Amino acid sequence: MTTPRETRPAHAAAVVALATAVSALFYYKWSGSLRAWGGVQSTGHLSVNPDILMSGGRFAATLTYFGKIWPALAYGIVIGAIVRAALPPAWIARGLGQRGWRGAVLGGIVAAPLMLCSCCITPIFTGLYERGAKLSSSLAVMLGSPGLNLAALALTFALFPVKIAAARAACAVVIVFGMAPLLGNMDVGARAKEACAANDPEPSTPASFIERFLRSLGYLTLVTLPLILVGVVGGAFALPYIARTSELGAVAGIVFVALVAVLVALPTFFEIPIALILLHMGAPGAALAVLVAGPIVNLPSLLVLGRETRPRLALALGASVALIATLGGLVVS
Repeated sequence: MTTPRETRPAHAAAVVALATAVSALFYYKWSGSLRAWGGVQSTGHLSVNPDILMSGGRFAATLTYFGKIWPALAYGIVIGAIVRAALPPAWIARGLGQRGWRGAVLGGIVAAPLMLCSCCITPIFTGLYERGAKLSSSLAVMLGSPGLNLAALALTFALFPVKIAAARAACAVVIVFGMAPLLGNMDVGARAKEACAANDPEPSTPASFIERFLRSLGYLTLVTLPLILVGVVGGAFALPYIARTSELGAVAGIVFVALVAVLVALPTFFEIPIALILLHMGAPGAALAVLVAGPIVNLPSLLVLGRETRPRLALALGASVALIATLGGLVVS
């Protein structure tokens, strides 16, 4: 069994690799967000066109989606692999090992600046959960990155009435800091995963860290990418129906849009122009439902969650998000 002193070189290599990957992710996401903000400030609109996702056909929509998100997805898989490969479970337990709202609050705060979409954050969720983070904390990371996306919230306040923007932020806070610890009580696999993480031999050299990282990278790619692909294709069948909310009544339209938005996979910021379309159609409640449910979860992330825990937990999360999005939509309609 390796001692803490023997594992220091490997842990130092892991910290350097993680800091490098997170810094590169920050540069990629924040530079793009600042460009989007600058465009909105100068032109008054967001230069994101969702037409190909909504009316371009399933195959074209799927290709477009992966064309938009692949850099962020690559960052998510790399960061998740580093966490899973070498970050000591004891380190993770200090911050994200607390059950309930304390761990959820920290998880949400840590995740918000990452600004990854709900597909791209799933490898990091998997890496944290399999290294001993509590389910409530891991869920807060998974939900907080897209739901509390700082740039998306700022753009929402810039482009929508204050009532809708504030409702989006409030619903996201309820989901991340309320639903995550509540659903964390359904942590059916934590003991087994914590035991696995604790008993897994730690890497002792930078070379052994690299070997474990490559194995973890392959593992996360194989267990998440197929589910993301299946979920994106499945969601592409549902997305075009969002524009048909005008065929329903106000309340039924909000419920329908919330349910569809839970399933569809949207690149970062794409919920904003879709919601603007609905707002211009005279459906502010449906617009709010898209702003809440569209980015925070989708079918791919629910499939990954169901594989990592149990399907009933994924169903409970999807239903909870749809319910909160519906209630928020009813409030602003």
